[in-house]
Amino acid sequence: MTNHKATILLVDDEPAIHRMMQHIFKRAGYDAISVHSGEEALKTALHGHIDLVILDLSMPKMDGFQVAAEMKKHSRTKQIPIILFTGRDTVENHANALELGVDDFLAKTEHRDIILARVRLHLKLKRMHEQLTDYQHNLERKVAQQTRQLKNASLETIVKLAAASEMRDNETGAHILRMSHYAAAIAGTLGLGKRVVESILYSAPMHDVGKIGIPDSILLKPGPLTPEEWETMKKHPSIGADILSGAKNGFIKMAEMIALTHHEKWDGTGYPRGLKGKEIPLAGQIVAMADVFDALTSERPYKKAFSGVEAIRIIQEGRGSHLAPKVVDAFFTALDEILAIKERFKDTDADKKIPRVWSGQSMAHGSLMQTQQTASAPPNMDASENRKSRSSSFGVALPAQAVSQASLG
Repeated sequence: MTNHKATILLVDDEPAIHRMMQHIFKRAGYDAISVHSGEEALKTALHGHIDLVILDLSMPKMDGFQVAAEMKKHSRTKQIPIILFTGRDTVENHANALELGVDDFLAKTEHRDIILARVRLHLKLKRMHEQLTDYQHNLERKVAQQTRQLKNASLETIVKLAAASEMRDNETGAHILRMSHYAAAIAGTLGLGKRVVESILYSAPMHDVGKIGIPDSILLKPGPLTPEEWETMKKHPSIGADILSGAKNGFIKMAEMIALTHHEKWDGTGYPRGLKGKEIPLAGQIVAMADVFDALTSERPYKKAFSGVEAIRIIQEGRGSHLAPKVVDAFFTALDEILAIKERFKDTDADKKIPRVWSGQSMAHGSLMQTQQTASAPPNMDASENRKSRSSSFGVALPAQAVSQASLG
């Protein structure tokens, strides 16, 4: 800021004072605007670019104290320096002015050089404050940008490592991205805080990391699992929690909880602990919902995607049995956002063409289904029993055609 660019607002009800001050400031290279009342002063300060105010104390209707108090209330004017200009230079007036946030106090009898020196000082202080504020804002923007970059890099690393573990079980990196963003959208709809939502976004990709500890002979078995093999498969939440345990980082702690609880069911029939209702941590409930939806609506080499209508029907019927009611309700509230996420993170053709085997009791998506191929049914099982054996873990008997296309875990 240079002198010729600084604009000073003169507020006084005496025309003689205006003429004198206009002469002083114009000779010094400042622009000066004259107003004759407190009301005019506030209007001009709020709507114009004012660098400093010379304010008379004694004016009708609205005096200098009242004008100063109003200016210090508004974010647009509270940083403008105010020099109170008066013929009543008393200790009481000084004290009142300073309590209101007035920057300086000058007698109307003060010499012009003193007036200009004070004006230059306060303009310089204002310029320094603006520079410091700009520097702080730029620094905050840079820190925020770098933080976003670090978080994005961290999320990308997490997703890639999670994808590496899930490649053993017929999953894609896009599934992990979709599922984690679905979970964050549901969490936000539930009214969870920004930090919690972000923690869920970063934690959800690690939900099935425990599959690393499941032998390939079970994880990749092309046929139905034996009861003993199924019990081994059900250990992967506990294995995942063990892998993630002991971390100090907040979202890794949450990932441990999610890994352990995302296969629990609202009615208590899930695993590994058989938790029921509110015993299941909310983050685990949310990830279970996100995982189920992606399982239903994603195409894989071994199955077609369920239609939107069919997926919604299954989710609605699972409300209160497999899935937490309020989480299902939040899912439907956020459905537009969730569908946008699904569109954003589509599986690529390469994902769809990766040759993978079908595990008859796949664990890929939160035990939504524990299905068996039709051919694996015992010869003496009638049609209704065969249909029941292929029902979803919601307890909903799905159409045979739909079940024959799906192995959703």
